[in-house]
Amino acid sequence: MPHVLADKTPDAPRLIRDGIYDLIRDEILSCTLVPGSQFHEQDLAQRYEVSKSPIRDALLRLQEQNLVEVLPRRGYRVRPISVADAIEMYEMRLLYERACAARVIEHASDGEIATLDAFRSSPAGTDMPAWIDYNRRFHIALASLCGNTRLIRASVDVIEHFDRLTYVSVAAVSGTDVNVADGKPGNAAGLQQFVAEHAAIIDAIKARDKRLTAALIKEHTESSRKRTLDAIANPAIVP
Repeated sequence: MPHVLADKTPDAPRLIRDGIYDLIRDEILSCTLVPGSQFHEQDLAQRYEVSKSPIRDALLRLQEQNLVEVLPRRGYRVRPISVADAIEMYEMRLLYERACAARVIEHASDGEIATLDAFRSSPAGTDMPAWIDYNRRFHIALASLCGNTRLIRASVDVIEHFDRLTYVSVAAVSGTDVNVADGKPGNAAGLQQFVAEHAAIIDAIKARDKRLTAALIKEHTESSRKRTLDAIANPAIVP
């Protein structure tokens, strides 16, 4: 089913360009456009039912973010997830998330912290896009309570770029078989372990225990990092 963007307002060209950029970026970050996959401008123009101009503009912006690369005379490719990129991303995530959590413990009210209870359960079923959305919203919600606008902005940027790594990490859970075509992992128990880790972090924050919170965040991040780095070396999961 193609995505169709139509707008007759004076700002339509800009809206279409931004809309196409958001669609392609979301599909890259969610691994709907699989890491390493190749395509041409015309492929995406037909898919989204727009001209090649907004596609070209979007791909230029995605190149600047290192999500897409040009293949001379062969079109474009979704950048594979490299070990170096993954290591850097996990280092940034750990630094930012522990800093955010420490500030939440210091400055957030009990009522604000209680809003995190909404993430003690994940979406029904084991739909991969829904799981990735749940995971992203949890980490953004935590960052958003820290009270430092610049830290929130930097953290959210890292978190939003983490969707691809989340996909790979979750797909790498022992016993989980992810079908890229329908995005459904088969191991609900494995996913519930991640929910339990989120709940433990919430409990530590509620207890205003900085040391335990930092330790749980490190453990949660490091286990994800290990799964991801192992999976990157497995071409059956990441091309």
